[in-house]
Amino acid sequence: MLKKFLYIHLFLGLMMGCATLPPNTNRKESHALPPDPTTRLGDAIDKQLKDHPGQSAFYPLSSGLEAFIARMASVAVADRTVDLQYYIWENDLTGRLMLHSALTAADRGVRVRILLDDLNQARYEKMLVILDSHPNIEVRMANPFASRSWKIFDIVRFSTVNRRMHNKVFIVDNQTGIVGGRNIGNEYFDASDEMNFGDFDLWTFGPVVQSLSQEFDTYWNSEIAYPITALNSFQPTSADLDLLRQDVAAAVQEAEDTRYAEALQDTPIVRQFTKEPLKLFWGKAEVIIDPPAKLSKVEDVKEEHLPYQLFPLIAETQKELLLVSPYFIPGKKGVNFFGSLHERGVQAVILTNSLASSDVATVFSGYKGYRKDLLKNGAKLFELKPTPSGKKSKKKKIVGSFSSSGLHGKVFIFDRKKVFVGSMNLDPRSVTLNSEMGVVVESPEFAKAVAERFMEDLSEDSYEVVLSGSKKLEWKTREGNQEHTYFSDPETTWWKRFKAAISAIFIPESWL
Repeated sequence: MLKKFLYIHLFLGLMMGCATLPPNTNRKESHALPPDPTTRLGDAIDKQLKDHPGQSAFYPLSSGLEAFIARMASVAVADRTVDLQYYIWENDLTGRLMLHSALTAADRGVRVRILLDDLNQARYEKMLVILDSHPNIEVRMANPFASRSWKIFDIVRFSTVNRRMHNKVFIVDNQTGIVGGRNIGNEYFDASDEMNFGDFDLWTFGPVVQSLSQEFDTYWNSEIAYPITALNSFQPTSADLDLLRQDVAAAVQEAEDTRYAEALQDTPIVRQFTKEPLKLFWGKAEVIIDPPAKLSKVEDVKEEHLPYQLFPLIAETQKELLLVSPYFIPGKKGVNFFGSLHERGVQAVILTNSLASSDVATVFSGYKGYRKDLLKNGAKLFELKPTPSGKKSKKKKIVGSFSSSGLHGKVFIFDRKKVFVGSMNLDPRSVTLNSEMGVVVESPEFAKAVAERFMEDLSEDSYEVVLSGSKKLEWKTREGNQEHTYFSDPETTWWKRFKAAISAIFIPESWL
């Protein structure tokens, strides 16, 4: 018995030792540089900003192709700084193209700061250390795992490592920024042959960009951000950096040899770049964020969390609340919240993934049991088709371009006057565990445009979930000139429905 106790004690001691982070003492503070009107971006946008004092400009990036081009175009004209903060950065075609653009900018003297969540990047850690060896590039990892090879040892820190940095922002010269739901990877930019997410970003210019830079600096200089060199002892050489340059440069040739290059050239945003200025929306904007302390739980104040900052917008909503959230688990409090909206005359319209379009079965399992209660409490509920009919046409989608897979954009519209675009889903993980960010745009013109296209797309791209006379769920949709009604989750097999029914049994709803 004593021997077993000693073995257990030794094992726990080993786990504790492997799950201890190194001191984060070599982290040097740095900040965004003030906007410079003499940069290429400053010269391009300065006159329009002077014509709209105190306002920011916005261009909706609903197409994955446009979202990719906007990022590449921004970095191509960077003169001073590039700041990138992401939950996922894949080492695929678009990921390598983005890496190539960042390296090219750094080679011409641009300062590049990259902040990534540590959960998904372990496969590319050596590559990131090599990237960090560039004199103009610095890479940091948010809320890192202590054990770099065996993350299971971090189980002793589960309450902390279960919290992830879900923020997504792309900033160039502190003069333009892209914020929204997209990570960096093929499936977010219509470049995957297997699946592509419907997503939504805002390309921004003006004062709001300085607020986005403040968000980036807050995380970059916080205790949760570790220089990658503090986590990995690998010492890259100049030859390693040259090999990385060659590898990412090969992605440019690879892209030119694929149908993706042709698709990129045929997007409306390219034609607008070459013929006329972009059609921008103008308005006031506020950046709202979770504090970095949410990830460490140190001095964490729930009232400072992003959902609480959205409450005033909801409280002042009088008629209509439109919600797009790919992962949607309202919980009992959320169901009651929608009931209270209904009681004061606010119509809530929700678009989320169907079982057929969802890429995370456990999250769908957490959502499916609330559908009847949501409908009873006055909400209108729509679930995205896995291959919406809009894919067959050239019509531009305001809430995302869709392919085989599902919804990923996060957009909330308040009385068609204000719009929130960001990284936050309406589920317990986003609300209580992950850090999130977003922009609230006050522009009736923009809000109306987003809302009208959103409502227009619903009828052909989704199933409306309703209660029958016998209080059972039904799914209604229009296909061509005919209306169809389904009596179980459409476009799914009995096996997929069975798996959805049991998949969340062993995972607490608060983790979903």
